[in-house]
Amino acid sequence: MKRCSWLQFLITVLLTLTFDGRLSAQAKEVTNPPPKCKIDGVFGDWKGYQTGWNETGLDWSKVKMTPAFDGIDLKEFYYNNDETYLYLFIKCKPTVQERYDKTRRTGDLGYLYIDSDMNTNTGATDRDADGSSSILGTEIQIYLPTGFSITGGTLSGCHLSYDMKRWDASSKLFDQQIRKAESKDANPLVAHGKDGVEIALLLSDLQVRKGSKFSFACWESMALRDYVNRTTIQIK
Repeated sequence: MKRCSWLQFLITVLLTLTFDGRLSAQAKEVTNPPPKCKIDGVFGDWKGYQTGWNETGLDWSKVKMTPAFDGIDLKEFYYNNDETYLYLFIKCKPTVQERYDKTRRTGDLGYLYIDSDMNTNTGATDRDADGSSSILGTEIQIYLPTGFSITGGTLSGCHLSYDMKRWDASSKLFDQQIRKAESKDANPLVAHGKDGVEIALLLSDLQVRKGSKFSFACWESMALRDYVNRTTIQIK
C-alpha cells in the first residue's frame, strides 16, 4: 500500500473513532422525560392515588418516644404512576426543612426496597456481605439521605437525595449503581416540601411496566427492622 493510502486509512479511522465518541457522549447526555407531576413535596396536586399504609415504620407517638437523634418520623405513604414513572409521597413529621431548621445537621429518612419479581428466593438475603440487615428477596435498594449546602462558608439550605442500587448476587451487596437524584437538580426526581417527601422513579430503572406487580418495602431509619412496612404495588 502506498504511503498516501496509509495516511488516508489512518485519517478515516481517526474520524470514525471521533464520530463514534461523539455519538457515545451524546447518548450519555440524553435527559429523562420530565415527570408529569410536579415534584415539590406538596400533596395538594395529587388527585388520584393509592394508599400504601397509614404509618411508616414505628409510630413514635404510641410508644411515647421521639425519633432518635432528632430524626424524621415517616407517616402516611401514597403512590401513583403513569407510563414512565412511579410516583411516591411520604408525609413526614417533622418535615425535612423543619428538622434542618432545628438541628442544622445531615441525616437520612431510611431505605426503600423493591422486589420486582415478588420472589423471596431471589435477590437480597437476610444479611449482606457486610453483615447489615437486608430485606429478603429484594433486588433494588433506594437510600434517602438529607444534606445541606454551604455558600461562602455559611449554611444556605437543605436538600434531599436518593441513591438507587441493584443487588449483586456475587458480592451479596447492593452495589450496582442505577441512578442518583437530588432535590437541587434542575428537574428534580426527588423533593421535600411542606407536606413531606415526593419521589419519581423511572419504571425502566425498576424494570417493571404496565400491569406489573411488585413488592415494595420501606425501612424508616429511626425505627428497628422489626417495623419494616411491606406492600404490593401494581403499575396501572
